[in-house]
Amino acid sequence: MNLKTPDFIIIGAAKSGTTSLYEYLCRHPQIFMCTPKEPDFFSIDANYAKGMDWYCSLFDEASPTQTCGEASTTYSRWHQHPQTAERIYQALGQIKLIYIMRHPVDRAYSFYIHRFKGSLHKPELAVSNTFEETINQQSEFIESSYYLQQIEQYLQFFPQESLLFLLMEDLIDRPAETLNKIMTFISVDNQVDLIEQEKIVANQAGDYPEWYVKKQLLTPLKAIPGVNTLTSLLPEKMKNNVYQIIKKAKYKEWKNSQFTPPPMLPETRTMLLEHFREPNLKLARFLDRDLSHWNK
Repeated sequence: MNLKTPDFIIIGAAKSGTTSLYEYLCRHPQIFMCTPKEPDFFSIDANYAKGMDWYCSLFDEASPTQTCGEASTTYSRWHQHPQTAERIYQALGQIKLIYIMRHPVDRAYSFYIHRFKGSLHKPELAVSNTFEETINQQSEFIESSYYLQQIEQYLQFFPQESLLFLLMEDLIDRPAETLNKIMTFISVDNQVDLIEQEKIVANQAGDYPEWYVKKQLLTPLKAIPGVNTLTSLLPEKMKNNVYQIIKKAKYKEWKNSQFTPPPMLPETRTMLLEHFREPNLKLARFLDRDLSHWNK
């Protein structure tokens, strides 16, 4: 039995549009994106210990003609997971890699908001301190924005033409052009319309997953005697209609009651903008792109 392996990997960066990109690519009939989106196989030791058979099983449902991919943002956290690039090279050889980047300060704060909200799928990663306290205690929030350092780790094992470098603003401002570039890079039909008249904007800072919102809004109702019995008798479509009515009436009040992450202090932003000025300049030279707007 031949084990299926991915043909490309989105390696990050976290909070830079990787979920939107993943969901766009899921629309392409020639592409199979694995579930979960982020298997973190080559970065997290406990996952790597599961072995290649486990990893390859994530692509079992792909057809023989589909191009397979995954999207693990931990693959571009070299400081925390230094063996990632080498592990990918040893297991997959000259695979294609997509790296999407974002204004380094905005990305760091967005990542903090994601963790402050409880990292709903991974509550053990939650933070509760201010942004300033968090970046002083946990280096990954800032280190993940050293994009050129992450790239340099991969260039030790992969030729530069094996990597596609994008900015999140490309995906937001020019989604069709950017997706066309990606489809060409991974050798699938680039005439497929992945926009379908609807842009995808996933995991915006401040948003909550729909399953979490539904749970929070319905849990108090389920505590009322008899409600569970009544809802079990309703067809699924009717239950969903009832939920939409409750959401429309209660969502704004519920969201306002949730903990709001403390804002980044203006002096912190000023400090970080200066901190990243030189790394941004080096990245701009490498990419041959103007990144001066990242200094604001």
